[in-house]
Amino acid sequence: MKKKHSVGRFTLIVILCAIFAVLTIFSFSLPGSSKDYDFVGFARAINLGVEYRGGTVETYSVNLNTQTNLNLQDGISSNVTRIEYLLDDEGYNTNVYQNGNNIVVEFFDEYSPVGIEDIINAKTYFAIKTTESDTAEEVVKAEDILDAYATTSGSQNVLVINFTTSGATNFAKVIENGTGYFYVGTNSPFSLSLTNANSSYVGIVMKSLDTAKSYASQILAAKYDMSFEKLSTTEYSKADANKNVIVLICLVLALFVLAVALLVCLYKHLGLVGGLILTIGLLLQILLLQAVPETAFTFTGPALFASLLSFALGVLSLLIMFKNMHNEYKQGKILYASVKIGYTKIWTRILDMFVVFMIPAIIAYFFGSYLVKQFAMALICGLAVYGFTTLILTKFFTKWLTYIKFKNADYGFKRGTNVNELK
Repeated sequence: MKKKHSVGRFTLIVILCAIFAVLTIFSFSLPGSSKDYDFVGFARAINLGVEYRGGTVETYSVNLNTQTNLNLQDGISSNVTRIEYLLDDEGYNTNVYQNGNNIVVEFFDEYSPVGIEDIINAKTYFAIKTTESDTAEEVVKAEDILDAYATTSGSQNVLVINFTTSGATNFAKVIENGTGYFYVGTNSPFSLSLTNANSSYVGIVMKSLDTAKSYASQILAAKYDMSFEKLSTTEYSKADANKNVIVLICLVLALFVLAVALLVCLYKHLGLVGGLILTIGLLLQILLLQAVPETAFTFTGPALFASLLSFALGVLSLLIMFKNMHNEYKQGKILYASVKIGYTKIWTRILDMFVVFMIPAIIAYFFGSYLVKQFAMALICGLAVYGFTTLILTKFFTKWLTYIKFKNADYGFKRGTNVNELK
């Protein structure tokens, strides 16, 4: 009965893997839906970098024009957001990020974009006045700003502006006037009643969080007064992108086949179970990567390396577990006991290995640069998946296998010399 149930479980799992593989690879139209709502295979839904989608990558150096003692990194960070909103307003589909002291702009499906340097070098401006007039005195200027950011308060989207000590003194003059007129970039000025306001900061309700973020980035950009100069341009044609995707698929499949072949050669049917575990892990890894929001993850070269690293750790975990089971059999234990005890003795060490890699990956995601974040997120997803499959699925799958295959030859196991068979 146990053998029959185990065969049924494995058959069901293989069928589910086949269905999931179809959903991962293929795209198809859903009955009664428009093209916009067609099902896209999980693998196709992963947010790919420009090298896998096609487009242009431009790198810009950053120059701080003011002599004031300002933090260059803070200035670059604020301009990254500003540039992203500027290019979005121009209709470009972009990804903008900081790389050291440079800013990198990726244009998806866009080749040789024109006038980008003029767009991102557009003069930034911020001032608070007591009178709505272009020629009125600037009571509060960009250099009076300590910080500006977007946040939510209940159901409201709020732009918060914090002032320096001198800025708070100047803003107090605006409060005395009762009404302040805020000039941000090329936007039309807006007024705000400031009765009983705090002079050290001001919170302004905006129509959306994106609008608040856009205003905050423009205010900070005005404070830092930076200019940008193009350093390099790299283009990935559609042919190049398709070639990179093919190389990516071939590399993953080759490593997968080699891993399964190694497991099968060493441990026969137990190796097949390992192959099934790796298959589930690979499918879950793809599912998890496509579920990560575009704002948090882009599949780039570093992300590919992290994904392969986590896969390698999954293979290594299986090899260690299976070897430990074999060692128990060598010492004379029966097949079922050697599999069970071999897993029990080693699983905590495997867990430690995944935790050792997971902790620095989480730290790197929160504190690393853009490319480091992509590497870290892919590694976190891979470690979570292969940690689950190798630690949980191995326990149950190997147990079910012992109900089906009773001979040591089916596992590639051999007794050690001069052992007590009844041990």
